[in-house]
Amino acid sequence: MPLVLTEQRSLRFGAFCAFYFAQGVPLGLLSVAVPAWLAEQQASVGELALFTSVVSLPWAGKLVAGPFMDRFTFLPMGFRRPWVLFAQAGLTVSLVVLALTPFDVDAIAPLMVVGFVTNAFAATQDVAVDGMAIDVLPMNERGRANAFMAFGQVAGSSSFGALCGTLLPVIGLAMTASLCAVTVAAIFGFVAVVRERPGERLLPWSTGKAVARVEVAAPRVVDNFLDLFRVLVLPMSLLLVATSFAYFLRGGIVTPVYTAFAVQELGMSGAGYSQFASGMSFAAAVIGVVMGPFIDRFGPRRFLMGALVAGAVCHLVAGLVADDLDDLIVFGSLAVVVHIVGQVVFITVIALFMNLCWTKVAATQFAVYMALANVGIASGGFMFYPVADHLTFGQDFLIMAGLFAASAFGLVFFREAAHARRLEALRARALAT
Repeated sequence: MPLVLTEQRSLRFGAFCAFYFAQGVPLGLLSVAVPAWLAEQQASVGELALFTSVVSLPWAGKLVAGPFMDRFTFLPMGFRRPWVLFAQAGLTVSLVVLALTPFDVDAIAPLMVVGFVTNAFAATQDVAVDGMAIDVLPMNERGRANAFMAFGQVAGSSSFGALCGTLLPVIGLAMTASLCAVTVAAIFGFVAVVRERPGERLLPWSTGKAVARVEVAAPRVVDNFLDLFRVLVLPMSLLLVATSFAYFLRGGIVTPVYTAFAVQELGMSGAGYSQFASGMSFAAAVIGVVMGPFIDRFGPRRFLMGALVAGAVCHLVAGLVADDLDDLIVFGSLAVVVHIVGQVVFITVIALFMNLCWTKVAATQFAVYMALANVGIASGGFMFYPVADHLTFGQDFLIMAGLFAASAFGLVFFREAAHARRLEALRARALAT
């Protein structure tokens, strides 16, 4: 029986979960395991902030890939699937190159460069997968689907964060990165046998044909950009971008602060913290999957508001007691709550951004949203870097509490129904011309 995304809901959920798992593999290696190992080598909070910011930069540049995906397609193989295959192949090759990269703890520039390239392919895949999801997922499945997608990414990053954190000091970077490459290659094989729609080709030389579409890309790149501009500047689009940007600034601070606090302040080992953080992320992802149907039922905005308020309160309390926070159990409890909050924010923000998208420019539009989110993360890290070593951990937590609160305040004014009416008017005008 052919595997077709538009015809099988369980396949849609499973496939998007697998695609996001592949993106999580390099995240676990480069954003969890390596920073924890560097912290164990007594790298400063500022050095950790610089490393994590550089390797995460490609996620801020995802909008570069979006216009090409919207304009250049090979419809006989599906609207987005050829780009998913390309990015997945590049991610596999870049992990092989990472395995061959010489590593010196006192000169980590080569690692940052190859890590940057690796995440560039992961980010490109993310754009393609998100565009595919917007294209094939019914509106009433997006909360659950995003829960599975978020679960897949966290399952990949947490399992490989823990595994790579354990293996790095034992077998070294070459073998650890090779294991990551084999895993991503296996998922590439899965992408190769799944079609978007019935009758399409599996490979360029296979039999099959393109499926007719109601909305297609404009014939000229400039027209695509005009359509993109029209939908991006709608009021609710601008508001959600600004609201989420405050939250994502916090993303550039959280990894170096939590890692340094656990390893250097509480005395955890690098491998121990990798396992701990990965376990918390995985547990939060499971909870996110359980919450997915409720997010679909009651709407992502409500859950997002609750998560932002909870995050602000948790970080405020942590900031007030950080100087006395020397108990691993207390820190662990805080980490559990914060990971759950982060997972709910991740799921609901993605669902809201998907609901704002216009199908004909969805890959670019969603890429812009996610790129701006990642610009926030990278900007937070770079802004934090000059002052990181001059602040106390308590002040770090209070800064994060303020960013949570600012994001919650902006969300008060968000109205999704108003955007839906404006988007329908754009569609009607486009079809009439």
